[in-house]
Amino acid sequence: MPGTMMTIDGFPIPVDVAGPENGSVVVVLATAHHAPSAYAAVCERLHTASLRTIVIGADPRLTPKSVIGILDSLGVQCGVVMGDRTGADNAWELAAMRPDRFTGLVVLDRGHPRAPDLAGVIRDERCPPVEVNTTALVSSRAAAEVAKASQRYVYGEHRLVVLPGRRSVQEFTAQLAMEIVLRASTW
Repeated sequence: MPGTMMTIDGFPIPVDVAGPENGSVVVVLATAHHAPSAYAAVCERLHTASLRTIVIGADPRLTPKSVIGILDSLGVQCGVVMGDRTGADNAWELAAMRPDRFTGLVVLDRGHPRAPDLAGVIRDERCPPVEVNTTALVSSRAAAEVAKASQRYVYGEHRLVVLPGRRSVQEFTAQLAMEIVLRASTW
């Protein structure tokens, strides 16, 4: 069901819902400058694994409260949340503040908001620790360092996956889908 949905904050956001009707849910929070369709190959693999996907487009106005409103309007009670770079900022916060709604977290190239980046910048010093099992996939040494520093803010299992070399679409898609399936099957 590709389309646009109005958020509780009053702005439209692209949302694509697909996959088995009764499958466990994976919420994908896109990164800036990527349409929900950019995640089609990953979603296709997740559908093969009997998972339902909800891909929410990027928008700087999107908040965790907005995401919960979208999920409520779709009748989704719980699932795994995956955030790609800028989308991971909301994913971390959702997993930290709503463990009743999210059973696992997968993030790409983004550490916990309280973990300082290599320049020492902390994005959100108030973000609580995450109590769900978390996987961080990283594609650079800098992202790996921030992901390692994030471990102290993860009270569940913390898995760090370093993607070798350049991210090829095929390798990246397969690795990301596998990590999401792992998180979806461990709750």
